[in-house]
Amino acid sequence: MTETAGDTRGGFPDVGPLEAPPGLDRFVSALRRLQDLTVSTKPDLATWDAATDHIERICALMEPHRVSEIDAPAGRVLEIPGLGHPLMPPWTLTEAGPDGVAMAGHFTQSHVGGNHAVHGGMIPLFYDWLFGMVVTGADIRPTRTAFLHVDYRKITPIDEPLTAHGHIERIEGRKVFIAASMKSSGGATLTEATGLMVRLLPHQP
Repeated sequence: MTETAGDTRGGFPDVGPLEAPPGLDRFVSALRRLQDLTVSTKPDLATWDAATDHIERICALMEPHRVSEIDAPAGRVLEIPGLGHPLMPPWTLTEAGPDGVAMAGHFTQSHVGGNHAVHGGMIPLFYDWLFGMVVTGADIRPTRTAFLHVDYRKITPIDEPLTAHGHIERIEGRKVFIAASMKSSGGATLTEATGLMVRLLPHQP
């Protein structure tokens, strides 16, 4: 028996994965490429202005197609890296179920904090996403993050294949305690994380 019920499940719409709309994968890949170029190039003023003109035209093209959160596919397409959300790193879900989740992917130039290493703040973002996949895989929804702790064991590199695993350690009422880790292709532990996800009550947004 859950503490949430109805279509909104604690203030959240009951949304699930969607099939990839035609063109979304290519569009998100182009956005990620643009993000990488934004942080790794130094063009002249004319190039900046021309690029900005292009982006503003794209915004005008997309603006009439706004939809509600429940209808937007970004962040809900399992087969596209980052679930089709351009702010998420290009990782994909490789295993998911009540026993935990596994993910594989990499970080890119736009995630750099310095010297080809992933910015420390990007790692908690990734783990918060992974924790959400863990509770979803265990059919414990909706939840909010109560705390998230990260231990940085080694430098996390960009443009190298990485893997991550997360699982539920224990459940205490509405509290779901999660542990996760990220490893290099050689098996070295790069970071470890623990967190608490709390299942929402029906009145909580």
